[in-house]
Amino acid sequence: MYPFLRLGLNLFSARKLPPMNVLDLHVSQHRCRLVDCDIFLEMNNGRILTLYEMGRFQAAVRMGLWALLKKKRWGLTVAGTSIRYRRRITPFEKYEIRTKIATWDDRFVYIEQGMFKMSGECASHVLFRTAVVAKGRAVPTDVLIEAMGVTTPRPTPAAWIQNWIDAEATRPWPPEMDSPKLGQPNLDSWTPVEP
Repeated sequence: MYPFLRLGLNLFSARKLPPMNVLDLHVSQHRCRLVDCDIFLEMNNGRILTLYEMGRFQAAVRMGLWALLKKKRWGLTVAGTSIRYRRRITPFEKYEIRTKIATWDDRFVYIEQGMFKMSGECASHVLFRTAVVAKGRAVPTDVLIEAMGVTTPRPTPAAWIQNWIDAEATRPWPPEMDSPKLGQPNLDSWTPVEP
């Protein structure tokens, strides 16, 4: 289940933090709960993606984006993700999420986040391709940037970020995945297991 209560508490606590500029680094501290863990008693990889939202939404409050979304009746969406997992986070362990805007282009804002153990080790690192949406369509980033009053030039992305952006541009959509019928197994490629 989506952690709505935890999100509400994080948004409330973000209101007490000082405002930040769009390109500042936001750091928030959290604790791994049992509901975040899988059967191996470590934070579940899917849950990690959900918990990264806590850091993004807190940063959105601090930079004034959250208030703008409510005023314009805009929403937020994720259009792509690239993540790397490296260290386990176990029940009741404290960790921090570091969040910053890496760059933007005509359609998307790229947000870099890291989940760090209190020892300083990076447990996971992710790049999100995000967009602000209105009536089911992406708001052009120049409209968003102007609405937020941002005058800072667009940051030059790190080489690995630009490589990912370029690679995504070559990815076919819809995906080219053959299937005889939606929801039906492809028995032509099925090989029975010998007893």
